[in-house]
Amino acid sequence: MAAIVAMRWLGPCTDEITHYSQVWLFTQGDWRLLPELTTLPGYHLLVAALLKVSAAVSLQGARLASAAFGLCAAAGFHALRTRLWPGTQTLATAQMLALPILAPLFFVAYTDVLALALLLWATWASVSARHWLAALLLLALVAVRQHLVLWSGLLAVLALPQTSLRDAIVEWRASLRLLAPYLLPVGGFAAFWLGHGSISLSPSQAALHPDLSLHAGNVLLALAVLGALLPLQVVPALVRSLRAGCQRPWPPLLALAALAGFWFGFAASNPYNGVLPDFYLHNRLVQAIVQEPWLRALAALLAAAGAAALAATVLRPARARWLHVLAALFLAASWLIELRYVMVPLVLWLALREQASRRIEWATFGGWLLLTCWIMRGVVAQRLFL
Repeated sequence: MAAIVAMRWLGPCTDEITHYSQVWLFTQGDWRLLPELTTLPGYHLLVAALLKVSAAVSLQGARLASAAFGLCAAAGFHALRTRLWPGTQTLATAQMLALPILAPLFFVAYTDVLALALLLWATWASVSARHWLAALLLLALVAVRQHLVLWSGLLAVLALPQTSLRDAIVEWRASLRLLAPYLLPVGGFAAFWLGHGSISLSPSQAALHPDLSLHAGNVLLALAVLGALLPLQVVPALVRSLRAGCQRPWPPLLALAALAGFWFGFAASNPYNGVLPDFYLHNRLVQAIVQEPWLRALAALLAAAGAAALAATVLRPARARWLHVLAALFLAASWLIELRYVMVPLVLWLALREQASRRIEWATFGGWLLLTCWIMRGVVAQRLFL
């Protein structure tokens, strides 16, 4: 509520200029698409309809809609956590609401929070064996942020009732019948891609968001962010991995690969990652890592610790470890390095992970609240943005 009031008279923040302009056109009955719009206009159509119904056509009205979508995302996270890890859902959902790379997006007219809400509810539907509901939510997700269709693969894997993928392959007929609903969002995405010619809706932006190209930047940054945001969980996991190195050598090897990969392979070559680094927090971060050897070394150590934590953390359901594979593909598919891209797999991981002790999780929640308040203070003062 404090953030909503503080931003009440604030001018458009960065991409709000495009998103709200598109919403405003729809409220006026003008169905033209702005040439710089990269996502399908599902978000813009929904927000325009809400603003028309409530007779509140304004940027502040669009921001209030985003806050409402944030509550829907929190409800989806809570429902998913209740099903997978009952008894932990309240504190885990509080952490999700205070996540520093997510919380500021609750108060701006961006597509990300609606997309996250749809993905969380689709994941809940999938693990609850409501597969057609999951498919419809994923189809709506494609209409909001089309590149998130990749998560259909994770939800399809989570939907399989067999204890192993080998059993699912042996019983392939039953598996195909079960997974048929998940072809709906994939088919919708494929139809758009083939018909339009690129994943980006905007032809002028397609070169900066290339199709079928893989880049290490977001993957490495995600590991470093994990290490930075969850030190109380990550450091013990790293120690356990090193102690168990003889019996289970692959977690230490994964950490070593992340360390070397970050030091030798991290780069920020997308032109947008050089824009206004004093204002955009993600650009300031990646440019500093590229230019300062000590910060690059620190980020590499954090990435190594984050990789070890991923290997040591229990996820539910049993096949949720495929999240790591899909997250790597999802992040690698984006050339532009953005904290907003890291947010999606991180929130899913927080929903599926086993928590540490309550003392550690409460300390994490408190730390995130302080960091989020600092970021929001900068956003309100128009000194920085994610």
